[in-house]
Amino acid sequence: MGNRLTVFAGTGDLVPHAVEAAQKAGYKVQVLALTPRPDLSGVKVVKADLANPLGIIWSLKVFRTSHVVLAGGITLSDGQREGLAKFANSNSERSATSGGGRSLGDAALTGLAAVLKKMAGAELVGVHEIAPDLLAQEGVIVGSPLPGEHAESAGFALAMAREIGRLDIGQAVVVAGHHVVSAEDIGGTDGLLARVGDYHARGIAGDGAAPLILAKAVKPQQPLFADLPAIGPDTVTNAKAAGVSVIAVEAGKSIIIEREKVIDLARRENITIVGLTIDG
Repeated sequence: MGNRLTVFAGTGDLVPHAVEAAQKAGYKVQVLALTPRPDLSGVKVVKADLANPLGIIWSLKVFRTSHVVLAGGITLSDGQREGLAKFANSNSERSATSGGGRSLGDAALTGLAAVLKKMAGAELVGVHEIAPDLLAQEGVIVGSPLPGEHAESAGFALAMAREIGRLDIGQAVVVAGHHVVSAEDIGGTDGLLARVGDYHARGIAGDGAAPLILAKAVKPQQPLFADLPAIGPDTVTNAKAAGVSVIAVEAGKSIIIEREKVIDLARRENITIVGLTIDG
């Protein structure tokens, strides 16, 4: 079968980076686009319909897919979640005990990925395995080292992001000191930062000595191939607009899209980005 990679493509700039990295690594690539991707060239792009899981499996088989990677943002409606849950349960060994057609949470979507592996014979890999240079390293990525209290706040923020993930709600929070200002939900990090920006403009967040800190951590129950936390240039721009001056990401389990642009932009906007480790 060889190295034949299918990229499940959502929104965002991660997708072209994943495609380019895979091609450089010697993969023959096709893209199953869950949203229109006119920006992709030099690669086979097939429209994917989540309402037709069997059609997706057929596309994997026709391409003779050996590996599957998920890249980009994917937003599912309640109806789509319920349909995918029904499909996953009917094709899973856990179908008798998994609760029928209950709507899938983000972490539970990995069960669907296992079904795809079973039916299509493809190995699921994380985008960081295709492009390891995207991973955030431990330590200060850009900016000055955080002073003691701010470093403690960043650690607290990352721990809270982990807890939000444990509840299968999101991967990110914004804190001030040891106070959670807001948490990511279905609106993603952009929605989170928009809310925080509103709070900041109204003077109810970020008006004290403690900086606003955005933290992103992987969900503890979710395999790393599913959805690593990511930041990119837009994250930095939106963070600045929201009054956030520190971004903390989980080292080795978060990705930085367009790293050089992120670093240059963060430096111009006086935003510190750090990679931290966390237990649990």
